[in-house]
Amino acid sequence: MSHADTPPDGHSRTIHEILWSEALPWWLLFRAAGSAFAPTVILLALLGGLATWAGWSIADSLRLAGSDPAADAILDASLGGGLVIPGPDGSNAAAVLTPSRQAFPALRAAWNWLPRPVADVLELVGIPFRPTATLAQMGGALARVGWFVLVWSIFGTAITRHVALKLVGEEAPGLVGAVLYGARKWLAAFNSVGFVLLGIVALSIPGALLGLLMRTDWGLAVAGAIWPLVLAGAVVLAILAIGIVFGWPLMVAAVGVERGDSFQAISTSFSYLYQRPLHYAFYALVAGIVALPACAAAGLFADATSTLALWAASFGMGHDRTLAVLEGLRSQAEAPWGIRALGFWTRGLGSLLGSFGWGYFWAIATAAYMLLRQDVDGTELDEVVIDEPGL
Repeated sequence: MSHADTPPDGHSRTIHEILWSEALPWWLLFRAAGSAFAPTVILLALLGGLATWAGWSIADSLRLAGSDPAADAILDASLGGGLVIPGPDGSNAAAVLTPSRQAFPALRAAWNWLPRPVADVLELVGIPFRPTATLAQMGGALARVGWFVLVWSIFGTAITRHVALKLVGEEAPGLVGAVLYGARKWLAAFNSVGFVLLGIVALSIPGALLGLLMRTDWGLAVAGAIWPLVLAGAVVLAILAIGIVFGWPLMVAAVGVERGDSFQAISTSFSYLYQRPLHYAFYALVAGIVALPACAAAGLFADATSTLALWAASFGMGHDRTLAVLEGLRSQAEAPWGIRALGFWTRGLGSLLGSFGWGYFWAIATAAYMLLRQDVDGTELDEVVIDEPGL
């Protein structure tokens, strides 16, 4: 240590320990990513994924999107058949409603960087807010979104509770305990979304009344004259809509971490989102970067498990029989029941791997909530409301 670095008392000092939680508080995101590998988190995410798939399959069978082929195509794409964005990408009329395409055209490319499940859900959420959406499209999309929110109000709350307690070193509930917690607190998480949606609907009534006038040319002229006032009022709708989409993970995390009610979840999520938007964006960026090696590790483990299982069996089957089984797994056309069963379990392993993504999402949402809570409220990262006896 140089003379300039010597403390006033003349004694040199050596740093023995660095408190990373204070020096780099966002390191919590890395710890949360590690929690996503916990068997309890993976199983909770799997249950949530299966419940989501079951509900959406029923919606498909009931044709809730109506008989309009365009509406069905949109919803099918949103549910995993590939992204289709007919408005902003394929309609010049709709493009005039997105000024960002003119001001920041490069931002559109950022959409391709989103994880596909997240992009699919965002596409589905966006359908009811499209000016050109039909009632059938709105109803079908809202039914699916409502079921999605309901399912993850249970399992998302369960995961955030488990991860939060793990991060602070408390005893976390197992699979059954976490599900029971989610079953007790799901209404608070679900209603937080419902209340904001009701606010959006209520505030859109004046616009709907103006729309009735716009059916005529003179009414359209009146709307054109007062449109700046309409845009000013729509800012509130934008605040609520953006808040409910990007603040929803924080709402669920608030219920899991704080054991709060719907109004607390709404107030904290909107407060954290709009008071620290750059912090939120930074945490999302870090989470996206960490997701790459995390998903790669999970994928490597799943691929190794599937390959080594057949590799071990190949010693008994022999080379020719192993090739025949692999060909049957590849096509499964008129394959024996045994090969179809092997294919079923292999696809099940793929579903389990896909569920890792949702477990990772909710684990990161928990850490992001705790970090934003510290940024805004000054709450220590190790503070989590513990279950009261008998609850």
